[in-house]
Amino acid sequence: MIITSEKTFKYTAIDRLRYIDAVLPYIEKHLSDELNPENIAERHFVSTSQLYRDFYACTGHSVKEYIRKRRISNACEKIKSSELPFAIIAGESGLQTQQAFNKLFKSIVGMTPIEYRQGDTYFYFYPFTINEISLAVKVGKETIPECATTRFYDSCLIGIENKAIGSLGQIAGRVFGRNGKQIGSQFCYEVMTEQAGNTTGVGKTDLYATCVVNYNESAINDGWNYLYNTWLSASMFEESDNAYFEEYIFQNGSPGRMGEQQAKVATSPHKLKLYLPVKKRKIEQHIAITSIPEAAFVIAREKGYNAERKASEKVMAFLQERHPLLIRNAQKFYVCAYDDICECGMECGDGFKLPNNSGLEIMRTPAGRYAVLPDGCLGDISMGVAKMDLWLQNNSIAHENEPVFAVYETLNGKYDNENIRMKLFKRLKNDKNG
Repeated sequence: MIITSEKTFKYTAIDRLRYIDAVLPYIEKHLSDELNPENIAERHFVSTSQLYRDFYACTGHSVKEYIRKRRISNACEKIKSSELPFAIIAGESGLQTQQAFNKLFKSIVGMTPIEYRQGDTYFYFYPFTINEISLAVKVGKETIPECATTRFYDSCLIGIENKAIGSLGQIAGRVFGRNGKQIGSQFCYEVMTEQAGNTTGVGKTDLYATCVVNYNESAINDGWNYLYNTWLSASMFEESDNAYFEEYIFQNGSPGRMGEQQAKVATSPHKLKLYLPVKKRKIEQHIAITSIPEAAFVIAREKGYNAERKASEKVMAFLQERHPLLIRNAQKFYVCAYDDICECGMECGDGFKLPNNSGLEIMRTPAGRYAVLPDGCLGDISMGVAKMDLWLQNNSIAHENEPVFAVYETLNGKYDNENIRMKLFKRLKNDKNG
C-alpha cells in the first residue's frame, strides 16, 4: 500500500473499491453457477456500470472476461489431473454445451481440450486478490496534444524533474515528462509542453493504463512499480511499443492543465498522472514443462534492503576488472530471491574459475525437468513466483524444495525491453506423476 500524508486521496482512490474484496471470492465460489454482472452488482449494492468501472480498475479485466478465464483455468486443472469427460467439465465450468466449452477453451488457451490434455503445456489464470490493490488504475484511450520537447541535462539524477519543470518559467497548457537518453555523465529529462494555441484538442490518441499519485519520490516510484510489476502482470494487457510518460498536475490549475488565459509561473506540482502504454494481450501465459541442460552462473548473494541492486553491482564490478569480455558477450542473467536474500549473476560457462577472495561463487542449475513460465514484465519477479507456486499446488505437480529463479536472456546484443526475454524456472521431481 502506498502511504501518503493525504488520507483523503488514499480513501477516494482505494477505499471506495473495497467492495471488490467481496466480489472476487463470490465469483470464485460460484464459477460453476450462472454468473452475470447484473446479478453481481445487485448483490453488492452498486450499479452495473459502477461494477464494470471498479472491477476493471482493480483487476485490469472486464467482469465477464475475468469469469471466463477463471472458469477455463479451473477446467484446465481438471483436464490435466483427472479423466473426467469434457462434457462434465464443461457443465462444471458454467457452460451448457460441450461445443460452447470447446470454442471458449480454444479462444483462451489456444488449443483444443484434447490437445491440452495430451500436451506438456499448462495454462493458468491467476486469481486476483484485493490485497494486491494499492492504486486505482484506469484503462482507456487518451489523447495527448501536440507538444514541444525541451531536454534538460544534469549530473545528478535525483531531483532532475523538479529542476526541469522549474526551468520552464510560464506555463500555458498541459505538461508531460519522461527520462531521456543519457549523454556521458549527464542525465536527461524531457519536458513536453502543449503548444500554444492548441484549442482543438488535436493530438495522438492511444490506449494507456493510467493512475494518479502524489508528487513525491516515494509515491512516484511505488506507483510505477505497482502499475508495471503488479497490475500489468495480472491484467489482460501487455506493454505496447509506445513510450511511457508522466503528466504534471499543479495546485493552481485543473488536472493536467493550466488555462491559456491564466498562464502562471510554474509552482511545485501537486500530483502526477502516470501513463503506461498498453495493448490487449494476444497470447495468454502458459507454463511449460520441459527438460533443460545444466548451466553455470557467476553470482553474488546479498541480504536486506536493495539486495538485488547490491548483488548485481558486486558481480559487475568484479567482472569489469577481471573479465570484461564476459560482460561484453553475456546473454543470460540469473536472479533468485527468497526470504530477504537475493542472488544475481550472469552465465559464465563450465570452465570459469574464481579466486578465493572474490566474494562471489559459481551457481550451477542442475539439468532436469523444469516448469517454465515466460513473463513479459522485467521488474519484480514476485508476481510470477506467486503464480508458479499456486499453479504447482493446484495441479499437484511434484517439485524440488528449491526457490523459483529467473533467467533474463538478451536478443541481438541489446538491453532494451523489446530485446530481453525473462523466464521463471522451478525444478520438478524426476517422477512425472510425483
